[in-house]
Amino acid sequence: MSLTVFGLNHKSAPVAIREKLAQLCEEPIPGIDACNLESVPVYTCNRVEVYYSGSRSEARQSFIALLGQKNINYENLSEYFYEHIDEGAVKHLFSVAAGLDSMIIGENQILHQIKESYKYSTNEGYVGKQLHRLFQKALEVGKKVRNETGISENRVSIASAAVDLARSIFGPLKTSTALVIGAGEMASLVAVHLRENGIKKMLFVNRTESSAQELAEKFDGQALPVERLDELLAACDIVISSTAAPTAIITHERLKKVVQSRSERPLFIIDIAVPRDFEPECQSISNVFLYDVDDLQNMVNENLSQRRVEAEKARAIVQYEASQFQTSVQAFTVVPLIRKLREQAETLRTAEVEKFTAQHPELNNAQKEAFDQCSRSLMAKWLHNQIVALKNQGSADLEQLKLISEILGLPEDCLPESPLRSLPDNHKKRETA
Repeated sequence: MSLTVFGLNHKSAPVAIREKLAQLCEEPIPGIDACNLESVPVYTCNRVEVYYSGSRSEARQSFIALLGQKNINYENLSEYFYEHIDEGAVKHLFSVAAGLDSMIIGENQILHQIKESYKYSTNEGYVGKQLHRLFQKALEVGKKVRNETGISENRVSIASAAVDLARSIFGPLKTSTALVIGAGEMASLVAVHLRENGIKKMLFVNRTESSAQELAEKFDGQALPVERLDELLAACDIVISSTAAPTAIITHERLKKVVQSRSERPLFIIDIAVPRDFEPECQSISNVFLYDVDDLQNMVNENLSQRRVEAEKARAIVQYEASQFQTSVQAFTVVPLIRKLREQAETLRTAEVEKFTAQHPELNNAQKEAFDQCSRSLMAKWLHNQIVALKNQGSADLEQLKLISEILGLPEDCLPESPLRSLPDNHKKRETA
């Protein structure tokens, strides 16, 4: 059986093309029942892939038919699709699971998405022995990479870097109060990371009070009118500002007056806005720690650089595990043929030894034993080359294995079972009404 993956991702196709395939997740995979294919579709916002085990040509037909269910012509978009086979397909999936093929190197969400895709396909009856082994190993490799490298360490988004910077100054945030100025996407992302890091309290201020109220309800915080901004600046520990104001909303003089009422408590400010919400001169005020988006970007770039170093370690793990897996797949595929070849050879050898000894009753037991041992040695030497040749054909499809078995004079029932035929009933494709 061959392994094949067809798909596209953020590297091979622009978002305008990826959008066209966004609704494929609603469609069943064609050809599973008729062709004895196994399949696992992996759909995320940045990739559309289907992994197949079975005939390579039938896998291609299935993928083209899948696109056709949404009136997408494969040939018209062929430049955006990639195809990986056998060890290439294994290595690609392991790379995806390891976070090496993500838009952000080392991101963790993809491992959960692969797990869910595998679970869905198993429940639908799409998965047979080979893809079970492949996806279980992929999940194992993904975990191994994260345990043995630092590829997922060091935050690489502006929002997460902002909160990490706050932690570097205040330590654990469970006793801190954060003020979020603005109610756009960045403010929401920052709030997510603050909550994940156990912030004690979040306050929200925005020119449109209803938008601040919406964020406050979402993150179990408190929305307050913008007129109370100076009062809030005096009370909080951390400020994260991300408005769309055309000029600075907090001047040096204004913040200086606010800080005078803080009794020398440090005020940590992250100004993510462009144009900036706080005048740059604010950083000269005693006990004020002001960082802008460029400071955060430098931090993100440094973290990304560290992740790239760890990515090289991850690639080495993926390469080794993919090679080992493919070797085991090849052996697994031809094991029934090798076993039958050995059984057949032993049957012939035993019959010939018995025939010879029957024709020569003058032989004593030692001579018979010597003859038997010699026949075993000769047969073992002959079998060695045949078995090596069979193992080298481990990636052959069923038709090729049939031809090999015919050449060797082996019965067809020693061929590997159809992957779906050998599954327990609860893993077989559900019948449609």
